[in-house]
Amino acid sequence: NKGKKMKILKTLLIGSLFGFTLAHAQVGRNTAEYNLSAGTGLGSFDPVAVFAEGGGQALRGSTAQRLQHEGVAYLFANNANQETFQQAPEKYEPTYGGWCAYAMASGSKVPIQATIFTIHGNRAHYFVSNAAKRAFDRDVASFESRADTHWKRISGEEPRRR
Repeated sequence: NKGKKMKILKTLLIGSLFGFTLAHAQVGRNTAEYNLSAGTGLGSFDPVAVFAEGGGQALRGSTAQRLQHEGVAYLFANNANQETFQQAPEKYEPTYGGWCAYAMASGSKVPIQATIFTIHGNRAHYFVSNAAKRAFDRDVASFESRADTHWKRISGEEPRRR
């Protein structure tokens, strides 16, 4: 749309004055496509906790440990996890806006159970069920590739960092 194009052109013009290129220009997120509950991602679970540095298990976050990041609020189990997230939010945010990774591979937005997840590289994939997780885990690279393509089509965003 015209407004989005103007925003990109303004960003590029300003960026050229400061020496960065289109690769560094940020276009707003499409949080309308995210799986959020009252603006909160991951059903109030801590996005860092599932990674090794956060303990490797799903933990509920606390409303006292709330952080807003690019239109999505996340809750954290402790200060350390919140600080870790702030250092690299692109690593810790769930893939596909917090929708089931297995379903996203076929272009569907299906809610998740935040306690069912797979960590692959620097990406946290969440699932609707253990059966969906097992199916995804049998061929992670193929499912990721398809889900990445569908997420870009649905949201207009690049998938989370690999």
